[in-house]
Amino acid sequence: MLALGDSITYGYGATSPDLSYPERLRKHLARNARVSLHVQAKPGWTSRQLNKSLPEVPQCIYDEAEIVTLMIGGNDLLRGAPVLLTGKPERIAQVCERSQSEIEEIVERANRPYNTFVIATLYNPFPNFELAERITQTYNDMIRKVAAHHRLHVFDASRAFRGHEADYVEHYKNGQFRDIRLYKNPIHPTDAGHHALYQGFFRTLQRAKASRQKRKGIRQRNRA
Repeated sequence: MLALGDSITYGYGATSPDLSYPERLRKHLARNARVSLHVQAKPGWTSRQLNKSLPEVPQCIYDEAEIVTLMIGGNDLLRGAPVLLTGKPERIAQVCERSQSEIEEIVERANRPYNTFVIATLYNPFPNFELAERITQTYNDMIRKVAAHHRLHVFDASRAFRGHEADYVEHYKNGQFRDIRLYKNPIHPTDAGHHALYQGFFRTLQRAKASRQKRKGIRQRNRA
């Protein structure tokens, strides 16, 4: 299993490494089979930084990973905040287009015909700030576009967190962008948030498995 991302995938917000969503997911999958986990993620990484790091990953990990998860983009939006907060649609589109180019390259490097690749949308830690909601939705539309183009499976983390931000987001205050501070920012998942992410990825993998089995059954019936 290969988990790609930023500080969230790295495990920020979890009170111990075992409670991060990639490790929770690995442990669940390991109930029925031996599962090794490689996490390619660091705090602060944008999609570009993640993409630039991928040549460091041994080729055998890409070739042998049966499951790949990707959750990236939060830092793209945070670093683009001075532009994004103008609210101009063309500026928002520019940030999304730059990220899309990087995400496309990430997918092309890590995806294989035989693996199950799940890409997550972003949750909005500022649900009471209308502009942040609009920007996040636009970014997530881009993620869904990439997923459709490459036939990836989508875990809608945005939906999973909606209405639960006070429990799922560490240091959550008022759900406004002005809650940003120099430290203890309301951005990363709590233990409950990591649990929700793990559950969402797992359920998406289960649906992908069921879909494969259904297609296999149809092919067998057509050959009969």
